[in-house]
Amino acid sequence: MFTRLMCLMKASCPTSRHPRYGRAVSLVFFDTTQGMKSRALLCVLVCVIVLGGFLEYGVAAADEALSGMVWERHGEWHLNGSSAVLRLGEAIPPGGLLTAGAESPAHSMTVLLPDGQRMLCECYEAKSCSQGFRVPAITPRPSPGVWNMFVGVRNALLLRPASAETPFTTPTGRAAKAGNVEMVAAMSPQGEVSIAPALRVLPWGQYSLSVANDGSQAAASSHPATQPLIWTAGQKAAPVRLPESGVYRIRVTDQTYVPRMEIEVLTTSAASLAAEAAGLKQARETVMGWNQTRGGWSMHDFLRVYLQAREIQTREKENQ
Repeated sequence: MFTRLMCLMKASCPTSRHPRYGRAVSLVFFDTTQGMKSRALLCVLVCVIVLGGFLEYGVAAADEALSGMVWERHGEWHLNGSSAVLRLGEAIPPGGLLTAGAESPAHSMTVLLPDGQRMLCECYEAKSCSQGFRVPAITPRPSPGVWNMFVGVRNALLLRPASAETPFTTPTGRAAKAGNVEMVAAMSPQGEVSIAPALRVLPWGQYSLSVANDGSQAAASSHPATQPLIWTAGQKAAPVRLPESGVYRIRVTDQTYVPRMEIEVLTTSAASLAAEAAGLKQARETVMGWNQTRGGWSMHDFLRVYLQAREIQTREKENQ
């Protein structure tokens, strides 16, 4: 059957038919003429080479489609000798050469790959910066779900200003010690969501909620709105009023003005809640798995961008 397939791809193959297997089988295996044997052998070899070329091209094209992304960068970095400066979210292909300019005395960049690898590039001298860093191969190949998640995060990062060096501003002081939670919540007709699932470890007491839009529609000059919260252990609901659907950053502050929690909330409809929650769960489990085998991933920041990406994708579907 294999020989039949090969010879059908070449016009010079013998054309005799086998009553069961069809064209060229009987001649390839049973013809005793030396010339016919040579023609059949040549046909098989040529066809195998041609098919092998197609297979090799297909694998190469599939590998080329996969790429990493710039997660964090300090200084000016370039890909494969290009003069263009890399920005957050930029696609970084396997085998690419990353080099840094000489404008700054210190350069560093973090590249994330969709197989869980985290590549940290650092250089402090012009010679080492010009030699560059080679991006490793992506293996194993990510599943379609993981790849789609990765691309969504990458696209969300590309919306940052070209001058951005990190996905988010690094918290300092007491804010750096606050717990981080990412969640999905259904929005009621009254414009409320419950953040009770994120408050399970919070001691009972009175708190203040600072609510800020953290999505694609957030205004640069907007100020967080403040709401009171009275929390008791086992409380089933903790409603928060929101102006519209989207992604919100909610800071929980105690009565001594100490930030206790930072909650990233993606609002959704009741019909889409299960699917969005499952997607967030998969993203969290994926990053946790990568941290166990590879290490170095900033899970909360990554999930925060993931929720922003989901908000962008939802708005794009609504506008279609």
